[in-house]
Amino acid sequence: MSVQLEFVGHACFRLWEDGRPSIVMDPYLHDETKLEDDGSRLDADTVIVSSLTDRAHSNVAFVRDNPRVINALDVATGATSATINGEPIVGIATAEAPDHIHHAPMDNAMYAFKAGGLWFAHFGDLGYGLGEEELAPWANRCDVLMPIVGEMNTVKLGPLDMMIAFLNPTWIVPMHYGLPPLGGADAGGMTPVDAFLNRHPRSAVYVVRHHTVTFPLPKSDNGHPTIIVLEPSGYKPTGGLPAFRSA
Repeated sequence: MSVQLEFVGHACFRLWEDGRPSIVMDPYLHDETKLEDDGSRLDADTVIVSSLTDRAHSNVAFVRDNPRVINALDVATGATSATINGEPIVGIATAEAPDHIHHAPMDNAMYAFKAGGLWFAHFGDLGYGLGEEELAPWANRCDVLMPIVGEMNTVKLGPLDMMIAFLNPTWIVPMHYGLPPLGGADAGGMTPVDAFLNRHPRSAVYVVRHHTVTFPLPKSDNGHPTIIVLEPSGYKPTGGLPAFRSA
């Protein structure tokens, strides 16, 4: 069964399977991300948020009607449980960066769930590197990894590389990085995705000039994850996309 993954922007994705309900992850609030709100809204049956306290990651109003809302932090801390397609969501409790420049660091969670026979793993709003013991719940549950790569107030690229090496995903879809109008001083000075790509010279990089990709994709034959760069559907980057290398 195929699975479509749409990059809406910032840390927000939408996923749907053939004939199955769609899922929105970490919907952003336009005011928080300095993006223009054109009034459009997403369609989905389920919304998963890394927490309900960070408005840039939990704007459920970005989704039409009354979707089911799953707080991954509650799942990670054992306050509740939740399933997707009959499989339990696997959460890992984390927090924002200890030196967050805007406010005291807030708790949140990373979360992984299964769709179309693949595990999709979202980094939430992770602020620091995690060791192998902390990542153990995701062992063998990380086919498609959606990591934060923008660094500002979030995990740095060095510790992120070590996490990726342990999780060993098949595909990586970067998110939460500097892409105009996100990334300027008002947006926290996030690192562009190029910096992440340059740290993985042995990974094939597919630049999809579209917001959606269909999984599964061909696997790399050199044992390294394949990186997929998507255009955001939720806003139009100012000045266009940077010139990424492609496979």
